[in-house]
Amino acid sequence: MNQKEETFEIWKKNTFTRIDNWKKTVDVSDMKIKLDYSIKSLSELEKYILSKYSEVDLKNQKNNLALDAIASYIGESFIGIIPESKWGIYARDKSNIYYNLPCIFTKYSGSISVHFLLRDILSERRSEVLETRLNKVLKNDERFRQLVNKTNANNI
Repeated sequence: MNQKEETFEIWKKNTFTRIDNWKKTVDVSDMKIKLDYSIKSLSELEKYILSKYSEVDLKNQKNNLALDAIASYIGESFIGIIPESKWGIYARDKSNIYYNLPCIFTKYSGSISVHFLLRDILSERRSEVLETRLNKVLKNDERFRQLVNKTNANNI
């Protein structure tokens, strides 16, 4: 395991602490949603993100902790919703667009960078980025699962 992978493992281990600490800093009147890792909470979270941040805020270091916690929440939500998904990192291939970024690895739909999703929400200034991406992944995964099941049934 290289240094980047070790750092990622520490980051991953502290995911829920990061999320909980961020939740404590959020003004309850600003966040009229229940953060329960559901699709509905993701839709409401996008509205919150758009009301509090701009694309410029992604480059402001004072926002790093909050935005990383939000990205962590998005990732944990996706992991809970997408079957057989997990955190991962591309720490060896410097040519990979997701190099050194925490990603969600899905069984059938490749990788999802939660930090790229956050950037997409702010650059597109719309609140359907997460649900759109999630629905595409779920639809794609279901199609592949059906193919795998059909292939396995034919091989019996």
